[in-house]
Order: sequence, then structure tokens, then C-alpha cells
Amino acid sequence: MVNQNTWKNSVEIVGRVSSAGEQLELPSGDTLTKFRVVVPREKPVTKTTIDTINCTVFKESVQNKALKLEVDQIVELTGQLRRRFWQTGTGTASRMEIEVQSLKTLRSA
Repeated sequence: MVNQNTWKNSVEIVGRVSSAGEQLELPSGDTLTKFRVVVPREKPVTKTTIDTINCTVFKESVQNKALKLEVDQIVELTGQLRRRFWQTGTGTASRMEIEVQSLKTLRSA
């Protein structure tokens, strides 16, 4: 049996920016920056050939980098997979996203 202390939630992505960084202010007064990257699937088994990945940044130094992103730049990021929940007019909705801890531009647009 695997010890719970060895469990890990770690993600590394290299992909193309498909939506530039956008900063939002939360009701708490904190800010977050969100953007999106796309990554081609290595061996697609369906008609879907890419994955579109929503990214969220809370760390201020990384937010500054994310706000400078341009569509079509190639980036490398690390972080953790998170599931976010919110209320809609019809009930609770959720989605998976990467909470980014580090961000590096590999190639400009």
C-alpha cells in the first residue's frame, strides 16, 4: 500500500498560449490572473487532437509574467491540478484547471 505522504499533485505543461492573461479581482479583494494554453495530443484516439487547459495564477510574481503573455507564445509552466466550483442560475458548476506556480516563455509569438 502506498503511504499517503507520497501522494503527489504536480503538473508540467509545455504549450501554446491561446488566450492572453486577464486579471480578476475576487470578492475578498485578492487578485488572480487567468489564461489558456493548448497542447497537441501525442496519439489521439478520438477526433480531438488538442487539449485546451485553463490556467489560474495567484502568486503575484507569476501573475506579472502571465499578464505579459501573448497569444501564440510557447510557454512552460508547473503547478497543481485544481477543481473549482461556483454557483450558476441552474446549480453548481465546476471545472478542472492548473493553479500555476512557475511560468517561463520559451518562444515569442
